[in-house]
Amino acid sequence: MRVFLVCALIVQASFVSADPTSPSLRDTLDSYRTAQAFDCRNVSCKRLRSCEEACFKLLQCGQSVRDGDHDGIPCENLCSRRC
Repeated sequence: MRVFLVCALIVQASFVSADPTSPSLRDTLDSYRTAQAFDCRNVSCKRLRSCEEACFKLLQCGQSVRDGDHDGIPCENLCSRRC
């Protein structure tokens, strides 16, 4: 199933125009890898591995607890910038 999905993403990306606002194949595949690498389990910031994972949990999973001071920077022990 994953092979089919990756092939479908490659075919889809091959039809992307040269328009600089359209996503590249790399962006498409990166979003697929991110979706596969992280999940929405609620664990503490100390147990997360990266700022990208903290951003995923904040933005994709809706875990607002990742941004305790509401400045847009989740898990400040990992991230020094907004997502």
